[in-house]
Amino acid sequence: MYEQSIRTLRCGLIFGCVALSILSTGVRAMTDNLETLAPCPQSPNCVCSDEDPRSSKYIAPFVSDRADATQGSADGQRLLAAIATYLESRPEFRIVKRSDSGLQIEARSRLLRFVDDIEMQVRGNSVAVRSASRVGYSDLGKNRRRLEAIRRAMVKQGLVQAGSL
Repeated sequence: MYEQSIRTLRCGLIFGCVALSILSTGVRAMTDNLETLAPCPQSPNCVCSDEDPRSSKYIAPFVSDRADATQGSADGQRLLAAIATYLESRPEFRIVKRSDSGLQIEARSRLLRFVDDIEMQVRGNSVAVRSASRVGYSDLGKNRRRLEAIRRAMVKQGLVQAGSL
């Protein structure tokens, strides 16, 4: 009797998490503004380049490794294109919206299929980034780790300054 109750509770919890993940699709906290990223909510499940650098929610933008100041946004656009190519090769990412100056991406967790929203905007020779969970309070640092993994992949390809890690 006790084991059956525990099993029922576990199934209900898993079903609830999956349903919440499915129902959260389409609820994005992104912006179409090309100058700023959407602000992070009060909950600790978001990181953003537009936050105050002293904030725990701040993450440095991806800065192009090219030193040609005359190229400006062309370097940022090349970097964004390389990031898009990298993301397309990874099953957990889906590019929702793409332009020369920005990307909107959905990242889905493996186990419970929770969706996080990633936003990237070209700013001169850099790409400002934001990643936030759609549901829940804490992400246990997943959004930061995900963006830093993308940064490391771009550093490895020689596209992002290693000093911005």
